Amino acid sequence: MVKVKDELVRFLLPDVKVRGAIIRGSNIVQEATRIHGLEGAPAELFGHTLLASIILLSISKGGVRQVLQLDAKDEHAPIQRMQAECRSGAVRGYVQWQEVAVQSLAGKGITAWMGKDMLLSTVRDLGVGQPYVSTIQHESDWVAEHIMHYLAQSVQVEADVVLHGDAALMIEAMPGCDDDSWFKAVEALAKVSNQSLESDTPDEILKQFDDVGCQIVGRDAYSYQCSCSAESMKQVLVSMPQETLDELADEQGDVTLSCQYCKRTSQVNIKENSVNKGKESKLS
Repeated sequence: MVKVKDELVRFLLPDVKVRGAIIRGSNIVQEATRIHGLEGAPAELFGHTLLASIILLSISKGGVRQVLQLDAKDEHAPIQRMQAECRSGAVRGYVQWQEVAVQSLAGKGITAWMGKDMLLSTVRDLGVGQPYVSTIQHESDWVAEHIMHYLAQSVQVEADVVLHGDAALMIEAMPGCDDDSWFKAVEALAKVSNQSLESDTPDEILKQFDDVGCQIVGRDAYSYQCSCSAESMKQVLVSMPQETLDELADEQGDVTLSCQYCKRTSQVNIKENSVNKGKESKLS
């Protein structure tokens, strides 16, 4: 099946020495929430996590992979973990739930779903040497504020991030951006209305930065896409110790492996050593 892609636009605000990126990830969010069976506030929070990982990769100098992971320290929090992994052109992720009643939390911020002591961890893989790993803690109901705190504390850059609906927009100060210039950039960002973020295209939104000399410098296409395959999943199964396979097998000798990112399942029969390729699991 052909994946419908969303476009990320990279831009410069040369008058104030600021750069940025914007994406409307409607297809990404729709596909991700369909696969994981999400709706309401969890769907929005997961969408924001996916789009934030794309935005972070777009500013990583030469980066080839960006992982963004949010972990609850409260063992009773409804959502225990949200993870997004972004590579050039593709993003994937998963949500780990705690079995508790969540009906009363509809519409609440991330604190209601993951607790006040949530941890944000990132992996920035530049493709050479060891990836950069960072973990920070911050209290906020908004994923965007957690990202800004990470950028300030771990990357040590001045940035402003907006995550609204299926839109993500970030600006970042470049060398030579003084306080007055940064104020002008933030002021321009603040003038972008929620209505604009909900309905306008990225190009239409960027027209609102013309006063600070907005220039589009690149475009990249992204889709929600998992890199797993039936063959790779079979290799995982057949590489397991025989004792482990015996414990996991059902009465017919079948062992099933499910990908947490895309819900694809593959099955191997330890008696016949055969794989059912392309079998799709059903969400409960």
